[in-house]
Amino acid sequence: MSGRTKFYGIIALIMAPFMFYGGFTMTTSDEVDCGGQTMAEGDICTTYDDGSSTDRTVDEQRSDNKGTGVILFVVGVGMLGFGIFTVVQIARGRQTAAPVMHQPHPGQYAPQPGYPQQPQPGQYPPPGAYPQQQYPQPGYPPQQQGQWPQQPPPGYGPR
Repeated sequence: MSGRTKFYGIIALIMAPFMFYGGFTMTTSDEVDCGGQTMAEGDICTTYDDGSSTDRTVDEQRSDNKGTGVILFVVGVGMLGFGIFTVVQIARGRQTAAPVMHQPHPGQYAPQPGYPQQPQPGQYPPPGAYPQQQYPQPGYPPQQQGQWPQQPPPGYGPR
């Protein structure tokens, strides 16, 4: 997990309770809020966005506030989940640190349990330990050492 992801996870974990609180209060409150001001019956809430204005009655603004509260609450749940996931990953990373493998001698490797012993570098079998076999190439007669073919095999050569 990258450092940036860890950072965002911690920030999400810190911000999630505020999102919950804002969403909870907006959905359960009987007061209607318009730009930080409490509205009364008969008031009109005017909001400006990109040069245009929108007018809402108390009932329309109450509905808008509740919708915003639900969005805040859902986003808070997502942020809390991401934050918890990040903290768990950080904790797992610290618990399961890779063990340090010590080599018995420079250039040699310790055998791993459950695997057959492999030859170490510099400990290859001596020459002649395995039989050397010569295989003829397809379409060519077997060659004798040091001799070149006098004629090409059938199917090759000038026509």
